[in-house]
Amino acid sequence: MKIRFNRPAWQDMLTTAYSFRFTETPSFTQKEDHITTCVNASHREGFDNISLLSKQTYTAGAKATIRCAFEDLGCPEIIIVPEAEACADGAVRYGACFEVVLWKNGINVWRHYREDGKCFWHKRLGMSFSNEEHKIHALTVQVLEQELLIDLNGQKTSLRAEDLPERFHLGLTGCEGIVRIYEMSIEA
Repeated sequence: MKIRFNRPAWQDMLTTAYSFRFTETPSFTQKEDHITTCVNASHREGFDNISLLSKQTYTAGAKATIRCAFEDLGCPEIIIVPEAEACADGAVRYGACFEVVLWKNGINVWRHYREDGKCFWHKRLGMSFSNEEHKIHALTVQVLEQELLIDLNGQKTSLRAEDLPERFHLGLTGCEGIVRIYEMSIEA
């Protein structure tokens, strides 16, 4: 599957979703050649926090790539979500996930959990280096049985993760600032 975010047809291919951490349910803003998050005074973070998930689930070997850009503290992410659920307000939300986060000071990998209605998370990986704002970056994550292979613009690393789900949705998130998403592809 390859999606170019230059027209709203992508909405039929992906599900808009949100973390259980937030009650706000903003939408991506469609631009000529991408979708973007925006400054949002009604969101507790001050910016939109939005995810898009694959409608189908995948298994080990699946790979997701996004072409994206960011401003300031904006964070484009590839997410691995074992399950999402439709909530009473009509929004689709998820609790547990892995996030592979691109930001101006490197790459982070976060593991999110949800237990007894509470969300918590911890950092699994933090790599410090400069990433250029406004530049289009290519971020790829391949999910293996117990490992994530991460590639940012040809710079590669891996992370052992023995608690990766057997089946999962692949997706993306834009949060913590302005994020522009130009393209997403998923290979199974």
